[in-house]
Amino acid sequence: MSDAPAVGGKRRIDQVLAEGFTDGLGQFDDDEVRRRRNLARVELEYLSFLRRLLQGRRDILRDELDRRRSGGDAQPVVERVVSVLSEGSRGPSRGEALVVPLPDEELALARRRVERLLSDAHLSDLGSLSDQDLEGAVRRIEEEERGVSSTRTQVIQVLDLLQAEMKRRLRETHGSLTQDLPEAD
Repeated sequence: MSDAPAVGGKRRIDQVLAEGFTDGLGQFDDDEVRRRRNLARVELEYLSFLRRLLQGRRDILRDELDRRRSGGDAQPVVERVVSVLSEGSRGPSRGEALVVPLPDEELALARRRVERLLSDAHLSDLGSLSDQDLEGAVRRIEEEERGVSSTRTQVIQVLDLLQAEMKRRLRETHGSLTQDLPEAD
């Protein structure tokens, strides 16, 4: 399942990762640079949310596999979910707070994308799945998560360039905030 950016596409990801999206930023007015930065921010939020969904599903499935392999309790996964998901992210994070809220339809889109990926791995009845089915589901989720993470990294690079341009413009317009302060005696 690939939602890779399409050259010349109309989706937000296609625009943000289009060749030339950050070229010649100095030629654009502030509003255009801000618009592009905001577009990249929203895409980053979407990809981050999607990645968290994938990681949560992966962690639940891995926990079930680990439980089976170790001969652990037959405690239902529903009772273990809180413990599994409270372990936190196992991957790198920029540690940034949510900048822009995602519209409900985008949240639903991300959930449907993950559900399609797991259509044969029913999280509500993991006991009915074979180890092989669980392992296959984990592999599919991990592959999708790697793709999402790779795309997310590209979006972060774009966002960083746009943010750097906005900072440069602020410094150019307003100078150093400390230049007007009197020197200490």
